[in-house]
Amino acid sequence: MRVFAIGEAAALEAELAERGLDLVRSGDAKALVTLAPRVELRPAAELEPDEWRASFAAWVEEPFFAAQPWLRPGRTWVAVTSILATQPFPGGAVGACALALQTLVRVAALEGVRANAVAAGWRADRLPAELDTDLAVADTPGRRLASAADVAAAVVWLLSLEAAHVNGEVLRVDGGYTITRGSRPDPRMA
Repeated sequence: MRVFAIGEAAALEAELAERGLDLVRSGDAKALVTLAPRVELRPAAELEPDEWRASFAAWVEEPFFAAQPWLRPGRTWVAVTSILATQPFPGGAVGACALALQTLVRVAALEGVRANAVAAGWRADRLPAELDTDLAVADTPGRRLASAADVAAAVVWLLSLEAAHVNGEVLRVDGGYTITRGSRPDPRMA
């Protein structure tokens, strides 16, 4: 399947290609996939206005403006976002941006686009420096961090006919991490 891909996530792009998606940057495509930028944890109180605007642009504006010409009935859009939108915690102000994108995905679904989001969990290849890998794994019922392959499998499924009746949903691919966060609200500390 030819898929128009927006974003920079080399490992995820490689996994999508390995699963048979022909990723293109222009031209005809059957679906759109927008890829989330790297998660950077910064307390909201420390974000300068320009840093906030840059985060919002990367997480919300760029995917939206890429998707906007695509937003017509009969089209398919999968937006890769972050679990920070489903489970906020200190230092995760970017979760507000991810949540805004997830809301735009749901609006697109209401307007006739088959649109879904994949809320990717902590990935070993993209774990923020502020997080302790061992603590993140211990907090994950699946006892491992997500991989690019896990996220790619969810994207491919959402693009498939098997998921044709799934619309406006946010699929968490995090090994159960977000359902356990109540035990330690700040994942940076034991």
